[in-house]
Parts: sequence; structure tokens; C-alpha cells
Amino acid sequence: MNNEDNLGSIDITEEQRLSLRRAARNSEYHLLLGAGASMDSTSRLGNPLPGSSALIEQLCVAFNVPAEEGDLLWRIYDRSVQAAGEARVYSWLKERFWGVKHSYWMEYYARSPWNIVWTLNIDDTFESAYRAIAQESSRQLETLNWDSDFRQSRNLNVIHLHGVVDTIPPRKLVFSLSEYAGSAASRAAWPANFHDVYGNSPFVILGARMRDEPDIEAVVSGRRPTHSAPSFYVARSISRGMRLDLERWGLVPVEMTAEDFVLAWGEMTGLDLEQELGSEMELAMRVGQQFVELKSTRVASDAQNHDFLGGDEPRWIDVQDGLAAELEWVTKAKQDCGQIGQSLSKSTALVYTGRRLTGRSTGLLQLGHYLRMHSWRTFLFQHKGRIDIDAILSFAADGKAVALLFDGVADFADDLNQLVIKARGLGASIVCVAVDDSNREAKILGRLDPASLAHRRVASINGRLTGVDSARLVDNLNKVGRLGILESCPPNKRISHFKGKDLFDAMAQLENAPGFGLRVGHLINDLNNAQKQKTVFLAAYASFVDSQILLVDISRMLGLTSDQMVGQIQDDPQISSLLSTDGTIVRTRHRFMALAPLVNKIGSVQAGEFLKDAIHNVSGRLNPKSLQQRNPTSQLVNAFMIQRNLREAIPGADLDSWYASLLDVFGSWSARYWEQRAILARNESRSDATLLAKAESFAMRATGLVADTYSFTTLGTVLLEKAATPPYGVAEYFQRGLEAFELAAEMDRGGGNIVTWTAFLRRSIRVLRRIESDVNSHSELPDHKKLWGIIRSQWEQVYAQMRTIRNSGEQTEKDLQRLQIEYHKLPITLKFETEGGE
Repeated sequence: MNNEDNLGSIDITEEQRLSLRRAARNSEYHLLLGAGASMDSTSRLGNPLPGSSALIEQLCVAFNVPAEEGDLLWRIYDRSVQAAGEARVYSWLKERFWGVKHSYWMEYYARSPWNIVWTLNIDDTFESAYRAIAQESSRQLETLNWDSDFRQSRNLNVIHLHGVVDTIPPRKLVFSLSEYAGSAASRAAWPANFHDVYGNSPFVILGARMRDEPDIEAVVSGRRPTHSAPSFYVARSISRGMRLDLERWGLVPVEMTAEDFVLAWGEMTGLDLEQELGSEMELAMRVGQQFVELKSTRVASDAQNHDFLGGDEPRWIDVQDGLAAELEWVTKAKQDCGQIGQSLSKSTALVYTGRRLTGRSTGLLQLGHYLRMHSWRTFLFQHKGRIDIDAILSFAADGKAVALLFDGVADFADDLNQLVIKARGLGASIVCVAVDDSNREAKILGRLDPASLAHRRVASINGRLTGVDSARLVDNLNKVGRLGILESCPPNKRISHFKGKDLFDAMAQLENAPGFGLRVGHLINDLNNAQKQKTVFLAAYASFVDSQILLVDISRMLGLTSDQMVGQIQDDPQISSLLSTDGTIVRTRHRFMALAPLVNKIGSVQAGEFLKDAIHNVSGRLNPKSLQQRNPTSQLVNAFMIQRNLREAIPGADLDSWYASLLDVFGSWSARYWEQRAILARNESRSDATLLAKAESFAMRATGLVADTYSFTTLGTVLLEKAATPPYGVAEYFQRGLEAFELAAEMDRGGGNIVTWTAFLRRSIRVLRRIESDVNSHSELPDHKKLWGIIRSQWEQVYAQMRTIRNSGEQTEKDLQRLQIEYHKLPITLKFETEGGE
């Protein structure tokens, strides 16, 4: 077999070949298997798997049903089910199509690092091949039916779009036309996800007769691939008409056997698929699924249509080109990086928190650049689920110095903690550098042991520019001719423009920063199309909550295909001036500055409707499993639904009604949904105390669904708020609240949940104020005197325990200091009218 001849018959450009190799090695390619991919497999009894015609004959004999000329498989299957029942037909199919023996060449496909394997077959040909070649370093295999819950994990998912016969009781199969319609019309996540990723991601379609697969042909024929890597349709023979259709659909037709193509595929990707890939390559590919390596080579195309100094989010190339001024906190952080392996452990976490728009993301990339220049393999986390700790540890086991960068770490801090602990135990060199919002510092410290941190603390990023920061910023802007209105000013005036101000606000006043300032407002003013408004709103809100929004997610939220979304961003001047995309993530060109003017323009009611509809549209990807695995879609929607974020982003919205409109999506399973409703009702109870009954009910529902630290902390805050609010009884609700906080602390695996006990301290002060008010108004109850002493004792005990970690973070230290000041404003003793309750 001549691989060069095979390669010559595949008509792609050199640029496409380079994109193909890069995409294949980064596990971006998807594999779609049709019936032809299983033709050389045999059943457990050694019989060849039947094709469509043979299966029709066998079904007719087995279930005594007639077949007439022109009858297709779906009709014979339907007759068989009517004659014998679905369970019996399923069992018959399982006996023949599960536990098959694969052909040798399928192992070559199994070695290629696919993103997802989709199959139109009910058999386990691919699973059998993968099990045969899997190494200890390989991804775990997970077989899923078309109606299985959506999840994105570190596993290799094999999605059976027409059903799979691997279990008893029977899975739902898609053979008949009514079942095709049911699958297409249902809200099942996997058919919808196939629709979303096709076109956005490159595919290899192997042995699928489109004419026999109406649901699949509808997707393939209606989409135009937008990825730079080509997608292929592989079949033994391709008619002239079919070839024309495939080319019109943006596919590269390849007339080859599956066996010949996989050898050509190995040549094109540079992977020797006839041999084991080797554990190091397997591990590198696993790491590459979650992290992108920041290399020293400069990719000029990354700078196209991008203006960092004009407000665009920072990219690696901006740091390579020296466009970013080095702020003081970055200089100090570089000094810490230089001490790794000396005064600092060679496996450690350097975490920095600051407010929005203080240069966090830019500084993170600058630190990555410093580490890269000092021979560390440097990787940026892509927020694609739980961190693959085992893969990283194995990847670094041969002595490689690995630096991992995290832009937002609170949701993954527990994984980071385990990674550092295990890396130290193995003597590995793994440094984790992370930035996040200062409001999430307590959450980070609750999940990340101070012992895992450099200097045992989270460091802070200045909220205001120092004199040194300002001078460096002026020098950088002067070097590239971007001083704008400061061009004619003397040096001291230039520096004073920035000193003591927010970085972003100060930059917004420069004429030469076209992405900033009033220009954004003018762009929004001209945005009158509702679909465009919704697009910009979702992207800007995602930026506001410090979350990435994937192209496939925003497309689904808007009811568009991903290629339509790409076309809109690239071709519509109004949208392209506000948004950009790399084909995977949609980004705003000026962070979240479009959010406020857009909400002002459309109103809070319309903004709430936009968001509600978007969440409904993506609800098929939301379930307990996806939340547990911290999938990007779940993380995004979770951030969208935090009541604090909603209050800031959509001021004046009726949030209680808004949450109620999503009851059908979240009510039966999401504890986080009920927690946010409880927090909202608790906060609004300051003006209507009757809302506390609703808040308690919502919080109890959350603990009933998921009994964890978060749900019991929320319940504790609600109960203490009731204890602080007349006419509710202080003793009853304080005791219940204390028990809820203690349960929350017990459930915290890390054992140091700062969020829980900070909430207790804050709410307990309100309870003490209630007792003080009752005494001063001569309305105290007999047990108030005893409660005063008990609550003060509990408060002081908890505060003393937290003092051991207060120095672990500046924001945490400030919060505890404020609480201590509030506590000491209370009188030490009260003049009680009664001695009752002693």
C-alpha cells in the first residue's frame, strides 16, 4: 500500500495541511463513524456484522415480518417492534452488535487523539479497538447514548447518535422515521451538541451514507465548516453527484477504503498510528486538551484585527511584542518566580487577586513570558472542566519544569491544591500562577491550603496606579506613539494623568485608544437590531462576570449555527467593532464596557428576557454531572445566575420573577439555583421581613437537593437573618443557624472554609444588634441576657480560630478587620430589665 499515492489523491492546500496537523495533535478533530466503519467487524459468534440489506433479511426471519421491494431498514425495524416488542428486538440486537471483534485497522483510528467520537452505529467497534490499544496514560473511554446527560470530561466520549445496545434495560434507539423525528425534536443534548460543533470543529466522516441518515445529512448539508483545518468525507466510492454535494458543503471528498485513509491520516498528522504513540505523547495530548502552550515563537496572524492598547483583551503576542508596561506587582511576582526551587518550593502556587481592569490578565501573561524565557514549559488553562492532575504529574515526571497559568482560579482552587501537594510528593517542578478577582479571595483560600501558596498567602494587585506604574506606562505608550492627548504634555503631566487612577479609566481618556470611552457608547447607540443587541449583551455580560463564552454556547443561546455566528462577527461591521472570535471563544473588544450602555438602551426587562431565553436555549447542556465536572457551559451559566452579578448588570430588574421563569430548567436538580433565590429573598427582607419565610424555604430546598458546604452556609445566613429580625425568635433561629454553619464546616473537605465562618461572623453581629435594640426599647425576652453571652462567646471563638489564616490574603485580612471593628462597636454589657433566662 503506497501512502504517498494516497496522500496525492487528497486535494488540500499546504496551508490546510499545516492546520490539519496542528488541529489533530491538539485533539480538535471529531470522528463520525457510519455503517461502513463496522463492515469488517464480527460479532461475538464470529459472524460478520450485517449491512442494511442483510439486517433487513435477518429481522424479517427473526420476527416473522414481511419485507416488500423498496422497504428501508427503519420500516422493517418498526414492524419488528410492533410484532415482538421493543425489549425483545433490543435484546436480539444486543446479542449481535455488542462485544464485537474489530478489524485491525480500527486500532489505528483509536490511536488518533479525537476530541469526540460520534457514531451512527449501535455496535462497539470503536470501543473494542480503543480497549485493545489503551495504555495507562490513555484517556478513559465513556460510551454515551444520544439521550444521555450532557457532560464534558477528561474522558474520550463515544456518542451513539442512533442508540447503543450495551445495557439492560434497553436504551432508546433511533431506527424508525418516527424515532428520527423524536430525536430531532427532543431537547436531548447530544444531537443538539453535534449540530453545534459540526462546522465549528473539523471532522472526519467515515463510511456514512448521508442519503440513509436524514438527521445527519440535514446538519452536514446545512452547515459550512469555518475551521481552518479541512473536514473529510471518506467512502469506498463517491458518485459524481455526491462529490459535487460534498464540495458544496465544504467537505473534502476522499474516495478510499477506511483502511487506506487511516494510513494517509497518519502521514498527514505526523502520527505513526501503526505503533503505540508512547506515553509521553499521550500525556502531552491530554494536557493539550485543557491547556494551550505559550511558545516563544511569534505568530503574526494573532495580531491581526487586534488592538491591545485600544482596549482589546490581552494576547500572548502583545506581551511578546512588549506592548504591556510592567506594573510593580508584576515586578515583585517575577522576583518570586526567580526564587522557585530556592527559597520557594519548586512546586508551588503563586496567586494574585485584584479588582477588575487592574491589569490582572496582562500581568499573568507577562509572568508566563518570564517563566518561558527561563526555560519553563508554559501553559495557559482553557477552563475546560476539572484539571487533569494525573496527566500533568505524569507529563512533568521526567524532570520537565512546567508552569501553568490560570486566569480565574477560585472554581478550580481545590484541584490546584491537590496538584501542588502531589507534585511536591513526587519531587516534580510544577509552578501554578493564577490571578482572580479580589472578591473571590476567600473562596480561593477556602479551597487552597496556605501551605501550597508561595509565602503562605494570596498576594494583592494594586487597585490604583503607583508613580512607578505610571512612569512605566508613559514610557511604553511613548515608545509606540500612543500617548494621544498626552503627546504635547511634559513628562510630569503625563505621569500625573495616570498616577492614583484605575488603569482602564486612565487609558480611556486617551484619544489614541479607539476601543475606549465614548466610542463604545456611540456604537451601542447605533445598535438597534434585537438579535445584535442580544449577541453583544451576552458577550459583555460574560466579560462582566469574568467568564469565557464559547462560540458553540453563544450560538446555541442565540439559536444560530456556529458558522452563522462566525459570519456575523466577521462580516457585520457593527458586531465586528464590538466582538471578535478565534473560532472557539467569543470575546468583547473592550471588556464589559458595552454592558451598561446597552442595558440602559434596551431596559432591564428586555435584558432579563435576553438572558432568560439564552439560558433556556442552552439548558440541554446543564445537569448535575456537568456542574460537578465544572464544564464551561455550566460555569458560565452559574456565573450568569449569581444574584449579585444580576443586580449589578441589570439594575432595577424583578429578579424574583426572573428566577421563577427558570424554574422548569433548574428547579428539580440545582441547589445553586435555590441558593441564589434564598439569598435574593434574604437581601430583600430588609424592606419586607415576610420574605424571610420564602428565603428559608428556598434554602431548605437547596440542602435537600445537595447537602454541601454551600447550601448549608446559605441556610445558616438565612436563619441568622431571621434571628436578627423581629418578630422571629432569637434563640430558636440562632441555634438552628449555628447548627447549619457547623454542618457546612464539617462538609468542607479542606476544613478551612473562610466563606462559611466569615458569613457567620457577619450575621452574628446583626443578631447581637437585634438583642441590643430589643433591650434599648424595653422589649427584650427572658432569654436575651443568656443569648447575649452565648453569641458573643461563639463570635470570639470563631474569630480567634480565623486569625490563624487572616494573613493568608489581604482582602480576607481587611474583611476580618472590618468585622472586628463592627463587633467592638457593640457594648460589652447591656442593662437587662430581667434576670430571666439565667
